[in-house]
Amino acid sequence: MSNDCRANEVVVSLPITFIETIISLRSSLDQDVASALAKSLADARTRIAPPLNPPSPSFAVNDRGKYAAEFLGVRFAAATLAEVFCRVVDMMADVAPEVLVSLSEIRTRGRRLVSKDPHQIHPYSPHLPVLRSASGWWLSKNISQGQLKLALRKTCEMSSLTFGKDIKFPLR
Repeated sequence: MSNDCRANEVVVSLPITFIETIISLRSSLDQDVASALAKSLADARTRIAPPLNPPSPSFAVNDRGKYAAEFLGVRFAAATLAEVFCRVVDMMADVAPEVLVSLSEIRTRGRRLVSKDPHQIHPYSPHLPVLRSASGWWLSKNISQGQLKLALRKTCEMSSLTFGKDIKFPLR
């Protein structure tokens, strides 16, 4: 809640579902209140973050590669699991780079998922290989299918995407 003394207004954040419920009960409300809530709801819907735009088709590659995945409708193939995650990182950098900053703060038992510093990927095992994405993010080259799925799920969590719908791996 915030209070702007100049305008003598108080702004309160409420869940949209709560506002919708209040509007559905408008028969018991004063018409002025109902119309004010309806206007507020319309304004709130326009302020909600727009959905991520799909990456440009230039990120798609031919279907050669051992592993296939899909990011926001763009299918691609890669020779290694690390390359699959690398492509997802590059596409995410194109559509929502702030997600990668949040993702870089996540650390599994022995590694970070992504980092701008190659030494931060395997801080306890610096001998393990790393891979630099085209967008400048470093990630582990030593990744299993389970670790890739975890990284993709975390990417989905950070970006409000759905694993299996917006990011698909493996493709059948």
